[in-house]
Amino acid sequence: MPAAFRDRFRRGSADTGTEPFPSDPADQDSDQDSTDAEAGEWLAYELHEWSLESRVMLQQLLTVDKVVHSWQGTTLMVHESLEEKVDSLVDEVDETEKAKEATSRPIGPEDSLTAFELAEWSEALRSELVERLVQARVPHILDTGGDADQETEPGEVCDLLVREADEDRVELVIDDLLAREEEAQFEELDGLEVNTLLSDLFVACDRLRKDPGDLDGIRGVVTNARRIAGVRTPFGFSAPNWRTLRNTVRELLDLVESEDTDRDELRELAHRMSDTLRTLV
Repeated sequence: MPAAFRDRFRRGSADTGTEPFPSDPADQDSDQDSTDAEAGEWLAYELHEWSLESRVMLQQLLTVDKVVHSWQGTTLMVHESLEEKVDSLVDEVDETEKAKEATSRPIGPEDSLTAFELAEWSEALRSELVERLVQARVPHILDTGGDADQETEPGEVCDLLVREADEDRVELVIDDLLAREEEAQFEELDGLEVNTLLSDLFVACDRLRKDPGDLDGIRGVVTNARRIAGVRTPFGFSAPNWRTLRNTVRELLDLVESEDTDRDELRELAHRMSDTLRTLV
């Protein structure tokens, strides 16, 4: 896997034109000293040569370890005070990918295989699936029931064959791909815009968990939940997980807009939503 290119710049420098981090309503609970974060340099990890799977893996590690960060496309932005921690996570992803590569031998006649039916898939969708499997270094065979080089149409015999050991990984790739296919007409936002939306919704939910009748909280949910419900899966999220978040947001919006809202039910859902959002912003 290509190494991450890392650059440095100072807050508000001409290199970016914007601050690398949006304001975070949970900053007051962070161990990072906010005063120190205002000074010093920011690090930009250029990860455009990484596979999508590798970047998603890094995003998950950053979230689990509660590392404050932001994405600008495929560039990871962190404060220099977090350099050592982020470097260790980058190395962890690198070692994991190297281990996968070492075991990515071609499928042999002795391997037990699992078949995924793709007969109803379009050629474009099949091609994207194959591209993702290549990026993830998952050995596979596309069985068209005839000439391997012959293109097939939806409805024709077409199976994707993978090792049984890779079945779970392939299912995740397929689930993510199909979920993103459903979002074709949704709005696409960059990482900073998504982070701002989630941060604003967090503030609104935090108000409602304390007081379900808080007008600012209600207005915040209506404004931001409606927007999030129509946003395409942003980088750093799996499409199925983002779909779950969208569904919960719609449920919260329905409660807020209902004429006979149960205050306790609204308080409970707002509390759960704020807890979820705290880990994302």
